[in-house]
Amino acid sequence: MILLLSNSTTDKKKHILIAALQLFSTKGPAATSMQEIAELCGISKGTLYLHYKSKEELQESVVSYCIQTIYDKIAVVERERELPPRDKLRRQIEILLENFLELREFFIAQMLDMANRGDKGFPLEKWPEGMLAHAMKLFSQKMVDIYGPEVLPYSVDLALQLHSMMGSYLKLIVTELLSIHLHRMAEYLVETLDIIAEAKIRDQREPFIPKDLWLPWMEENLHKYDSKKHPLFLIKEIRHAVRNSDVLEERLREDTLDSLSILEDEFFELKPRRAIILGMIANLKQVTDVQELVQELQQVFDMYLKWRD
Repeated sequence: MILLLSNSTTDKKKHILIAALQLFSTKGPAATSMQEIAELCGISKGTLYLHYKSKEELQESVVSYCIQTIYDKIAVVERERELPPRDKLRRQIEILLENFLELREFFIAQMLDMANRGDKGFPLEKWPEGMLAHAMKLFSQKMVDIYGPEVLPYSVDLALQLHSMMGSYLKLIVTELLSIHLHRMAEYLVETLDIIAEAKIRDQREPFIPKDLWLPWMEENLHKYDSKKHPLFLIKEIRHAVRNSDVLEERLREDTLDSLSILEDEFFELKPRRAIILGMIANLKQVTDVQELVQELQQVFDMYLKWRD
């Protein structure tokens, strides 16, 4: 739920982002003026410029907002412990397809704007640094969870092949040539990925992009994204470390896992309570094995709640 009318700066910025998204989707970024966005928000043009210095900055923020919204939904699925890894992947692919369909007009307008302006479209180099490396790490781990460690050398090949398949089927959504059930499309993509992964493991052929090429690149670039990790992924890492620790007393282990569960639940509240979050993080600081991750979690929560407050 998004509150459009509020005295807080954060809610005003959300209001502006949603208004800009609506206008960019219907008219295209190039044909939309800051004055029109301000009028739709019910604010003055001067007030709009207090939040965003230019239309380009606002356009970048809208794209980032869309990405973050999708990322949040994917993270929610990752939290569902009862789902097997393969079902999580299928559901996450379905979420990507659903959100692309929901934002189809915006993405089409964005691509047309970039094509019309050549290199002056949305600057991809301004996307969060390390995002690709972080996504690659998550995908590699997901492949191992589903198919076993033997698949790790083929992670990049599988990622590219899945991306290519999704791109081809998304064209059907964009052009509306066929009416396609997204749940079935997601299941079909995972079924095809099963076949490809099993064939690679069985045949043991050399990966097209070998591990010694992509692994150093991924490790080198991961630090650029670490500070932007999603809180739920950090909680998952801490939980894994706590469960597998050989030195923790059982009572402290149980208390720590309870604190992590409370943090997760609080994160999904409409208005997360900072006192609860700080209290649970204080509990986590008693576990010396995960101090680095806990410190990072506190920093990420501080940053993330500013966006959601």
